[in-house]
Amino acid sequence: MDRKVAISGLMALLLLAAIFAVPAVAEKPETVRVVAHIDRGHFKADAVKGVGGKIVYEFKLIDAVVIDIPANAVGKLAKLDGVTKVEYDHMAQVYRGGPPWLISEPTQPAQTIPWGIERVMAPETWSITDGSSNGVIEVAVLDTGADWDHPDIAANIVWGVSTIGGVVSTDPADWYDGNGHGTHVIGTIAALNNDIGVVGVAPNVEIYAIKVLDDRGSGAYTDIAIGIEQALLGPDGVLDADGDGIVVGDPDDDAAEVISMSLGGPSDDEYLHDMIIQAYNYGVVIVAASGNEAADQPSYPAIYPEVIAVGATDSTDAIAYFSNLQPEVSAPGVDILSTYPDDTYETLSGTSMATPHVSGVVALIQAAYYNKYGKVLPVGTFEDMDTNTVRGILHVTADDLGDPGWDIYYGYGIVRADLAVQAALG
Repeated sequence: MDRKVAISGLMALLLLAAIFAVPAVAEKPETVRVVAHIDRGHFKADAVKGVGGKIVYEFKLIDAVVIDIPANAVGKLAKLDGVTKVEYDHMAQVYRGGPPWLISEPTQPAQTIPWGIERVMAPETWSITDGSSNGVIEVAVLDTGADWDHPDIAANIVWGVSTIGGVVSTDPADWYDGNGHGTHVIGTIAALNNDIGVVGVAPNVEIYAIKVLDDRGSGAYTDIAIGIEQALLGPDGVLDADGDGIVVGDPDDDAAEVISMSLGGPSDDEYLHDMIIQAYNYGVVIVAASGNEAADQPSYPAIYPEVIAVGATDSTDAIAYFSNLQPEVSAPGVDILSTYPDDTYETLSGTSMATPHVSGVVALIQAAYYNKYGKVLPVGTFEDMDTNTVRGILHVTADDLGDPGWDIYYGYGIVRADLAVQAALG
């Protein structure tokens, strides 16, 4: 009898537990960001919702769409009508590194010319060109944004935009530089030739500050690709406003003539390369940091054939120990003093710091050529060795260190602004 009572009591307790049990909450599947390559004639945006996805951004210049989707639904997305390929998003980072990483400098009452600006012989060009072009030549700096009211660069920043998270915003609060890296890069390109701080390679060139990296100095490949598209579309959002087929070097359009990227990562994403190819085909000169891993080749996107990969040197012209090998050209990248947020100045090292020296030299070449001939030079290729293209000019006028010609350490050598501008003007 006692055993029956015990069993009955246990069953009652189990029944009560079942009645009052709180149902388990099912965990939501992990959401991932992907890029779907599409056939626009067959792709239907509504079908993405049907597999649980959300379109974040649809590119205008390449056939691709950025999508957030549950990880377990990526396979379904790939099978949708009009979807030709799906790629996962990856991360890039700034290329600041190598001791000293950071040396604080106070706001300087008197202007100094940083050693790197002197090394590339930029001051020797300023009587010919300082980068001004009546608003035609712009350098788009894809980075951590900008301290847009810094007194040494504010006058040259003509537009800013953020693409963080796939959201395009021109609100200054969104593209403000909370990291410092982007402001430093901009200063090396375009710090004003005034009475304070430092001066850049091209102290009167116009800058587009495009924030593609967050305040930690990292960002998604998708945001970088969107940033390149924004650099092409410009402030008016129209690729070819006058419909003449000319985008770069056209006073009626506002596409950037130079894109400077002091960033990189290890992944080869087709959609990012597609966007770079588009910019290259339109005539944009694209410059990127080779990377700080002391690797045997540049990182992405610098390794792409359309991009000028930049290695870093120190004040003795030695290759920085951290600089990735096989750059196209080299430039000063160790102990580089430049602008920094809160109206200050900092000394940083990295291929990130070498890249803007080259971007600035390219701006001088294009500004000088445009002001004389009313058009810009074509970009050219890695193999060019004449003065009919920007890359050819950089190659033949660089200080050829290391083995004669191109070598794995210096590339074609350390860039020279003075000789490059002279070559551009014939």
